[in-house]
Amino acid sequence: MFGLLERAVAPSRPVEAMGIATSALVCGQALAVAVTGRLAESHGSSAAFAAASTTAGLAFVLALTVRPTTYAGGPES
Repeated sequence: MFGLLERAVAPSRPVEAMGIATSALVCGQALAVAVTGRLAESHGSSAAFAAASTTAGLAFVLALTVRPTTYAGGPES
């Protein structure tokens, strides 16, 4: 993720982009832990695992559908 981000942002802004990406990653993990923790308490661990697996699958599909075409064609020249 950080390697693609480095290629996608302007050369003068990689530090700002990495800071935002790191903050988003931490916030996303905190939200996921809070939601799956509540789900595990109320419906058991299998429901929490199913929610986490479903979310990972959706993130994978999203990553495949929104990636830039410059990365889809193989290595850059």
